[in-house]
Amino acid sequence: MSHSRYERQVILSAIGQEGQSRLASSDVAIVGCGGLGAIAAAYLAGAGVGTLLLIDGDHVDRSNLHRQVLYADRNHEHGVKSELLKTRLKELNPSIKVRAFAQMLRKDNIDDCLDECDLVLECTDDIMCKYLVNDYCHMMNIPVVYGAIDRHEGYVSLFDNESEKSIHLRDIFPEPDMSIPSCSEVGVWNMIAGIIGLFQANEAMKYILGRQEVLSDQLLHYHALTNEQLKIKLRKNWTLDIKELWVKESYSGKSCQIELLEWSELLENPAEYRLISLLSEAEDQYSSQPVERIRASDWMQIQPESKSTIALYCKMGRVSQQVAQKLQNKYPQLSVYSLKGGLREYIKIQLI
Repeated sequence: MSHSRYERQVILSAIGQEGQSRLASSDVAIVGCGGLGAIAAAYLAGAGVGTLLLIDGDHVDRSNLHRQVLYADRNHEHGVKSELLKTRLKELNPSIKVRAFAQMLRKDNIDDCLDECDLVLECTDDIMCKYLVNDYCHMMNIPVVYGAIDRHEGYVSLFDNESEKSIHLRDIFPEPDMSIPSCSEVGVWNMIAGIIGLFQANEAMKYILGRQEVLSDQLLHYHALTNEQLKIKLRKNWTLDIKELWVKESYSGKSCQIELLEWSELLENPAEYRLISLLSEAEDQYSSQPVERIRASDWMQIQPESKSTIALYCKMGRVSQQVAQKLQNKYPQLSVYSLKGGLREYIKIQLI
């Protein structure tokens, strides 16, 4: 252990040599290496957390760089975020171990990833992943630092998962709400990602050090525009058997039943589809046929036309699936598809 590297935190009574040793022997997993996860990981690496596991199979997207500030513009669509972040963290602190799992977390691989971790930070913007991590860690008694952001606001809590009676995410939100809009639909204040990521790192540090001031059984709400901060006392509300739920649940966004349309089929029969882009003109690189353009948050403005089959696309395909589902729910007789893989898939096809 480098004394000079950590001397200015070791002299704190809240850490000391014993606390620094605790940090060095800890194994922490960070699920999601975006705006929250990358910031949290950087500060935990700087503090000397001995082993960090970075879990994310996504690539860098230029539209996220306003808040994912550890990535460079040249990284756009080149390299997986977890691997790029691993390189940055090893440059920051060569003395720690950093592992990258360059895949999205799923039910069939979560045991291999999180089984031996001391603590998990859930930093994704994927609601089903949040419940996947929550349920698994609650069953396995692995503590979780929960973080989420919405436009200008953020939320943090620590679920210690010490027993079946411990409070966890389902005590706050019993079921995933698939109608919650994504950042690409409603936008996000870039600073809130950094603030909540730091709050998560702070909770992780306190938990590792054995501090009593952690946000256990509390939900912290922070508003970036007003600087208002509120701690909400949580109580046990969810009493079902989480192990039974785990067996039944796929954690795959089952509420979305929209069919995916291949780009090849659209390009072969363009006249059969009413093509709608959820991207701005500056973001869009599609140019094969006329396209209607509308923001995802304004989806209710889309009015069905007689005998028209709607094909929606966004950057990666997820937002278009959500909008297509909302349209299908509103107009049950409407034929609506989401283009598989979004604009990224179209670009790949053009490069082949």
